[in-house]
Amino acid sequence: MTRVIINADDLGLSQRVNDAIFGLMSRGRLTSATIMAAGPAVEDACRRAKDLPGCSFGVHMNLTDLVPITRDDELRPLLNDHGGFARKARDAAYTPSLLAAVEREWIAQIEKVRSLLAPHGVSISHLDSHHHVHTHAPLFKVLKRVQRATGIQRVRTTMNLYHPTDPLVGGVKQRVKKKLWDMGLRWSSPRTRCTDLFTWFWIYHDLLPNVPSARTVELMVHPGSDDPIFRREEELMDTLWEKRARGPVELISFNAI
Repeated sequence: MTRVIINADDLGLSQRVNDAIFGLMSRGRLTSATIMAAGPAVEDACRRAKDLPGCSFGVHMNLTDLVPITRDDELRPLLNDHGGFARKARDAAYTPSLLAAVEREWIAQIEKVRSLLAPHGVSISHLDSHHHVHTHAPLFKVLKRVQRATGIQRVRTTMNLYHPTDPLVGGVKQRVKKKLWDMGLRWSSPRTRCTDLFTWFWIYHDLLPNVPSARTVELMVHPGSDDPIFRREEELMDTLWEKRARGPVELISFNAI
């Protein structure tokens, strides 16, 4: 039995994204989502989460889009001229003051989502991040401090299943670094629960039935987007794709790992 989580990123980014995600959840084709604290539709997302008790809701930590929650001056190296996050997170020089500001920002994002979910009886299930910035090596210790501060034990691992034609496959050096990061995430304090495999939904779908054996898998999707790849994934999720697997597939949420 392979237990599969299908997680939608960007919940709260817009009303359109929210509607697409909750529509798939209501049809049983999506089991989890992560919420953007600064998203314009974040309050709608948190209010509607209570209607899907079988699904999990995490926080989509962010350093690359929208406006910081904290408005911290120390975040300047990550911001554009208008005070919003730019896509600089992987190129920045992380001084101690910037690392501390990232920690404050991520904790503020988590606590905002927690405060919006709590009145509806929904708990934060896990953490991941916009553009996978939480997997950036200079931020590893920050991630661990954030976990300790917020008490969240489940985190998305780094991508470890690629399409054979994908240029991101990389060489042995990259794979070793990713494996070491994954081991550090799982075993350094605080211990962290992750899935065995993590990849895009479309990659997993296209590689069926010949995907590597795993007990737990997370598949990432982005419903409500205009991107052709994301639109194709949204259509594929509404099919009985599980029938193409070699063995039985159970759809679960992050609350089940």
